[in-house]
Amino acid sequence: MQSHPTPEEAAKALNEVNERREQAAAPDAHPAWTLWALGAVAIGYGVVSDLRPDLSTPLLFVLVAAALALAALPRWKRSGSAMGYQRSPSSHPVGMSGRARMMRTGVMLVLMALAAAAGLIMRSFDVPYPTTIGITVVVLTIPLWRGLLNRAARDPKA
Repeated sequence: MQSHPTPEEAAKALNEVNERREQAAAPDAHPAWTLWALGAVAIGYGVVSDLRPDLSTPLLFVLVAAALALAALPRWKRSGSAMGYQRSPSSHPVGMSGRARMMRTGVMLVLMALAAAAGLIMRSFDVPYPTTIGITVVVLTIPLWRGLLNRAARDPKA
């Protein structure tokens, strides 16, 4: 004999399914600490490259290798969950349209172009520590541009 669920049980199960669907379709699978850690490392790189330009290139290679490792580690379930990921990040997030992905990429490219232009302008005016200042401004505006990227990912017009 099969028992039918009560309306409360059915509503609870439906809510769980909806919550899991929203988690799976969330545009930003990365824990917040990863972005702030990246910002702290970037500021450290700026300080080192301004104070010791001879260490700039070797340090950049080390940082790129570390970033590649941090990008690959969450793909494995154990290391990803240890780092705080609720799901494996993907290059094509579920529920994100092609237009939204292009918008996110465009915002990132504009940010990089603005940072490069600001660095060139500061160097031409002999501003001390231009790399540190430029990177610090980008890191301090993380909440702003993260909001822009997430809004672009949730774009309902796409």
